[in-house]
Amino acid sequence: MAEIQEVEAPEHRELGEPIVEIRNIQKHFGSNHVLRDVSLTIRQGEVVVLCGRSGSGKSTLLRCVDHLETIDSGSIRACGNLMGYRDNTGDRLVPLSDAKVSQQRREMGMVFQSFNLFPHLTVLKNITISPMRILKVPREKAEADARALLEKVGLPDKEASFPSQLSGGQQQRVAIARALAMQPKVMLFDEPTSALDPEMISEVLDVMIDLSRQGMTMIVVTHEMGFARAAADRVLLMHDGVIVEEAAPEEFFNNPKSDHTRLFLSKILQH
Repeated sequence: MAEIQEVEAPEHRELGEPIVEIRNIQKHFGSNHVLRDVSLTIRQGEVVVLCGRSGSGKSTLLRCVDHLETIDSGSIRACGNLMGYRDNTGDRLVPLSDAKVSQQRREMGMVFQSFNLFPHLTVLKNITISPMRILKVPREKAEADARALLEKVGLPDKEASFPSQLSGGQQQRVAIARALAMQPKVMLFDEPTSALDPEMISEVLDVMIDLSRQGMTMIVVTHEMGFARAAADRVLLMHDGVIVEEAAPEEFFNNPKSDHTRLFLSKILQH
């Protein structure tokens, strides 16, 4: 695990109204109870880091926010929408159509462990295809916006390259630019550096830190504790489908309350 060296704590940010509201959600995969009555509120401009051992439920929680996974009960409101469902009728969740769910998800950008770039398209086309097809952005504007985003992620000279010609870190930065091209209100990151070689991790984390400082609302699943120290407003630890601790980074790392947190930190920070 690569740590960010000599970083400053995040500056105090004035946070806005709640933009993601998770209420008492339950999620099962067969007999496996993955999320157990989880509740969490995230405000505009806030950066929240979710950590925990493998299988703790953190990635499933993130996928439920983006409605890549359905929930069994509870509710998730994001960007003003009850994600994936109409208002509850009694205890029954009433699902929306796939088209309506896709429309809701446009307001959130998702970056995965794998880069999921289209291998047959150039970097520029990877970034412009969704704004042009889904948002109906004219080609000239979409390409200008894409070039500005490539500048932001430090790849202004790669627009004509194909994914196979890029390093893993460069591909992940293109994936971030592609997500930003849809003008999301919230960015979701699911272990975005876990598939990268150690020397490529910092170039992706630097982009994410810059986004946090520009006021982007972010929910980040990661084991990169240097990033949590540098960018997070809150750090949460999940264990067996439950949030067992949440605190500002200084409190989380220097004065953990939960035995699970102390054990997690003792294992991850020794590497």
